[in-house]
Amino acid sequence: MLSQEENELLTQVGPGTPCGQLLRSYWQPASLSEELPPGGPAIPLRLMGEDLVMFRDQRGEIGLLGLHCSHRGTDLSYGRSEDGGLRCIYHGWLYDVKGRCLETPAEPPGSHLHETVRHKAYPCQERGGVIFTYMGSGEPPLLPNYEVLSAPEEKRFVTKHFHACNYLQGLEGNMDNTHVPFLHRYLRTEEGTKVLAEHPAEGAPSSIFGPSAEGTFYTRYARVEETDFSVWAYDNDGWGGPDLILPSLAMTGGGSQTAGDGYQVYWRMPIDDTHHWLFVLSFKRSGPIAPEHRHNQS
Repeated sequence: MLSQEENELLTQVGPGTPCGQLLRSYWQPASLSEELPPGGPAIPLRLMGEDLVMFRDQRGEIGLLGLHCSHRGTDLSYGRSEDGGLRCIYHGWLYDVKGRCLETPAEPPGSHLHETVRHKAYPCQERGGVIFTYMGSGEPPLLPNYEVLSAPEEKRFVTKHFHACNYLQGLEGNMDNTHVPFLHRYLRTEEGTKVLAEHPAEGAPSSIFGPSAEGTFYTRYARVEETDFSVWAYDNDGWGGPDLILPSLAMTGGGSQTAGDGYQVYWRMPIDDTHHWLFVLSFKRSGPIAPEHRHNQS
């Protein structure tokens, strides 16, 4: 059981917090591409305790700015994408995707006030149907080249879910293997058949066991290895996969979405200390994901 101090250390994600600083040192998912179509309006976002606005300019470049205008604090999500940036509807201040102020219309001719304004802005890049942002200091690292991010659209599917708990509670659920054979079992057994073994198989770990889809019993995670970026788990058949990938990702089999030929990435992005977005990225290696499975997410 975590102490209150340990819990706060691991779950407080606002600016200046240790965990917030750690999470900000990675690229993180901010939005789905479909939420910000070309020509669409700006959208307000709250990420890691910060109120922000995301917009796509006329060239298709994506900006993530502080929500409130540097002039009078107006909500920029009501702004208009025009003239190379996002224009505040109150006095017309215009910001580009890097937070530079391009225009301050109320100033007298020859004014250089706009050149002194630097609005909060975070870099973004769009990959695999997801818009990622880097909210840390210094130059951003490379975005990991996960297969799901470069796969053709027909072989991947992305969605997101709102969770009313902190990101670590959700991530703990990914690591909680005991719940899998109880909550996520898909059995094709006769009515009245036992669904859990009373004892694990000979020589198998006692913590993880349950029924397969065929009604036979299997064991999971006979061996666990740590790497410098993940925790890799192997079952009795030698299958392995990093259930935990730093800092806030998990990988599982794809279920019906990938028909055993791919995987799903669960990427948890904090909204604040007590809420988060779960981004689910599904990928099938051998062919298209069937339309009937594209919205069949657990």
